[in-house]
Amino acid sequence: MSFSVGNGSATNFFANLNNQRLDNSLKQLASGSKLNSAADDAASLAIANNFGAQVREAGQSIMNANDSIGMIQIAEGAVSGINDNMDTIRDLTLRASSPAMNSANRASIQNEINDLMKSSTQMANTSSYNGISLLDGSDGSLANVSSILNTEIDVSAEGGLEAALESIDTVRNSLGTIRSDFGSSQNQLLSEIRNTSVFQVNTASAESNLRDVDFAQESANFSQANLMSQVGSFAQSQSNAVAENVTRLFQ
Repeated sequence: MSFSVGNGSATNFFANLNNQRLDNSLKQLASGSKLNSAADDAASLAIANNFGAQVREAGQSIMNANDSIGMIQIAEGAVSGINDNMDTIRDLTLRASSPAMNSANRASIQNEINDLMKSSTQMANTSSYNGISLLDGSDGSLANVSSILNTEIDVSAEGGLEAALESIDTVRNSLGTIRSDFGSSQNQLLSEIRNTSVFQVNTASAESNLRDVDFAQESANFSQANLMSQVGSFAQSQSNAVAENVTRLFQ
């Protein structure tokens, strides 16, 4: 007759459970994340993924705002150049109003004014960002400076100086309004970037709290699980040895 003794199924169960904890702890330490799968914490993983999506969305919003600021800065630079031309044109017009100027002098000044107006119109028609026209009034443009410059400034004709100055001042005032709008838009975008950046940082912090592992705590857990694994292995080996010896006694 033979007699059999159990081989410590309870010991095996707890040893396997502890090994599973040990593997999970090692995985968290290696990845730096305590949410490596839905099995770790399904609810926290869903919330963390939602936070991650919001962080990426905020980042894209900041990039888009910076792109818009870049467009405005290019447009504003062109308008500034056109405004400088108009200041020069105004100075030339005032010079042409001098009684010391003869018709030949005024004609020479008129040619210079025409060149400056042509240069200004060219800047308005060709200023672009990534192929998008900025100042010609087309779809996607930020202002219609081309139409503002579509005015005649003639200092060569008698009695035309007052009309020329009035046209110049109208253009300069319109350009000033456009530049003011550009400045306001830039300030608004910068404010949006600051607010979005704060939201992004806070949301990323919330995601980190859910997702990132506490290395100090998890290292302690790993050490404990590793110790328990060694104890379990020793207990299991002792249990198997005792069972084998007892079995031999009854053989």
